Amino acid sequence: MKYLHVFSIDENEKFSNSFMEFINKKFDSSDHYFLLTNGKDCEITTLSQTNAKILPYNIKSIRVLTDYIYKSKKVFFHGLSNNKYIDATLFFQPWILKKCNWCIWGGDLYLYESRDQNFTSIIREIPRSYVIKNIGGLITHIRGDYELAKKWYGAKGKYYYSFMYMSNLFKEYNLIEKKDDSKIYIQIGNSGLDTNNHIEIFHKLKKYKDEAIEIICPLSYAYESNPSYREEVIRVGEEIFGGKFKPLMKFMPFNEYINLLSKVDIAIFNHKRQQAVGNITTLLGLGKKVYIRSDITTWGFCKEHGLKVFSSNNDFEELFEKMDESIKKKNIENIKSKFSEEKLIEDLNKIFS
Repeated sequence: MKYLHVFSIDENEKFSNSFMEFINKKFDSSDHYFLLTNGKDCEITTLSQTNAKILPYNIKSIRVLTDYIYKSKKVFFHGLSNNKYIDATLFFQPWILKKCNWCIWGGDLYLYESRDQNFTSIIREIPRSYVIKNIGGLITHIRGDYELAKKWYGAKGKYYYSFMYMSNLFKEYNLIEKKDDSKIYIQIGNSGLDTNNHIEIFHKLKKYKDEAIEIICPLSYAYESNPSYREEVIRVGEEIFGGKFKPLMKFMPFNEYINLLSKVDIAIFNHKRQQAVGNITTLLGLGKKVYIRSDITTWGFCKEHGLKVFSSNNDFEELFEKMDESIKKKNIENIKSKFSEEKLIEDLNKIFS
């Protein structure tokens, strides 16, 4: 076993299964092994690959994880957020950090700002901060997040570029969604998390409530941490837009969700940190007009990749102006080339070697 992958995942296993399948299909599966664990004591329901194992959420996992790390040439931590046993394993054995790599997910980095500022949180952050500062490599396709890791944590590891996960991969889709061409379909946000800041956008769009619009608001994912926020989003959305507000409450299979995105004319993401990049790149690859905040690392990421996006910091005076066809075409071409399967394999080969 050359490469160990440790996934810190939630109950949905959103990235792990598709990543394991891709690695086992495109690389030598005997070189890779996967450990799956949670930041809380909940059951992992799916284990789709034979070269994978569930890592218990208890103190015994320190010994198990240590054994696997010592047997590996390189170790990849997919997310570093809420597992105190992983933090302890690395903190008390700093000599192994040199061969470890952190695949930055976003929320794990932005814990620096979003975590509770209490005594327990401060104590928990000490080993994690040390690990991030001294880990050998940091992997992300958003250079600005690597720069933030250096600024916030003093990270000294090497930067590796890769978009890593299947949610970011460009695919040709067989789209069947029919739409009413008399309406403008506007997507707001990508989940039920309060970091979407939906209500701020609702108030900015209130002036268009009498126009022929439909507001699509995905709320089925990641709302569990703050269900009252989702209820407030629905209340305000219906209050402002009435029947034109369409909250999505049930989880949709991937193909259905892509068909929904194909229906969208305009997408607005009001996250105040890097988030929803898979949604953003998919929509740009479909030729859609996308708004994000201009003061987050995702804005720089789009600029570096030659992708034209619009600022959600403004008042949306130009909301219904159609995108120039040449800009739309350039966005699609850049997504196709820079988020292709070939590019992902090339980047992963560099990281593994």
